[in-house]
Amino acid sequence: MGMDLKIGDVTAAPGEIRYGRWDALEHPTGHVEFFPLIVAQGHREGPCFWLTAGVHGSEQAGPLVLYELLTPDLVARLRGTIVAIPALNPAGLRTRTRDPYHAKVDPNRLWPEAKADRSDHPDFDPPTSLELSYQRLYEKMTHSADYLIDYHNAWIGSLSFALRDRILYRGDDTEDQDRAQALSDKLDDMLKAYGHTVVTEYPAETYIKENLHRTTSGSVLQRARILAFTAELGTGMAPDPKIIKAACAGTRNVLRWAGMLDDQAEAIEDVRVIRTGYPVRRMRTPRVSEACVVRHLVQAGDRVGKGDVVAELRDVWGRATGNGVIRSGYEGIVLGRSHGVFFYPGQPILVMAVRDDDASIAPYPRHYRESMRPSP
Repeated sequence: MGMDLKIGDVTAAPGEIRYGRWDALEHPTGHVEFFPLIVAQGHREGPCFWLTAGVHGSEQAGPLVLYELLTPDLVARLRGTIVAIPALNPAGLRTRTRDPYHAKVDPNRLWPEAKADRSDHPDFDPPTSLELSYQRLYEKMTHSADYLIDYHNAWIGSLSFALRDRILYRGDDTEDQDRAQALSDKLDDMLKAYGHTVVTEYPAETYIKENLHRTTSGSVLQRARILAFTAELGTGMAPDPKIIKAACAGTRNVLRWAGMLDDQAEAIEDVRVIRTGYPVRRMRTPRVSEACVVRHLVQAGDRVGKGDVVAELRDVWGRATGNGVIRSGYEGIVLGRSHGVFFYPGQPILVMAVRDDDASIAPYPRHYRESMRPSP
């Protein structure tokens, strides 16, 4: 994309940061909800990098990263253009809720997917206004973007980490598999530049089942084949200034990797960076087998061995229940603790990064590949 980029009511200008709006949807009360735009362009031509945040209203660190990152000093040194949207879900941010009140669905599962269109089927609900707005924005995004980072928050007290999607391909298409592998190798380089702990997403079956291919970064990566990842920034409603600083440094390092800044890479300081020496993926584990009160004995960043005790289990009177403890079924790293202490059977008490023995690319699940075939 050249220097004449226009998004919403903002036209990029060399050496400037410009502000404006992308009209998203109209409410029945007559007012228009918009996504705020920040467009920063350097004096020299270069890539176009999209940075998005605020798609979950209870995750409020991402906008602060964008505000701290996009400065006149950065623009003076920048090659290319940055398009930043600090609020992809303004209604959720206003109400501090994950989902917007006008569309009771996870907004980070509404981005376009590779499946054939079935929207005209009488048994399918039509897309919400928010989904339609994301579809329109996606077209502009994928037409102009060379790279994308989407900023989120994980759990209270969790690590700062980058969430890497496993790149999916059509299982019977060797050329698509080769392209997926080439893209995966580039994504690894991008994540290495970011410099934070890297965790791969769930295996393909779970990934599709949970609609993670329809997240902001997942849709851009899987459908448009544009390099993208999700940056998880720890606690959402009380952002950690150290994580925000480290995320800004990591993002500038990615800009350097992309050829948009010429100076030396920055060290990632004041946050824990875990390097296991082998790939890891996220897993919600261990899970309690009975209703209980949990006293966690580990915290984010702790290394856990298989069989290690990670929590004590009590009844509501404080007495030991069952075996009195729960052990980890895996060796790994604690990414974060599940919120609260009162749990029902089957609920996970931790989110861990465990060894990932699967490849960084994978075929779409067969049932999903079938749905990708056009209707006769």
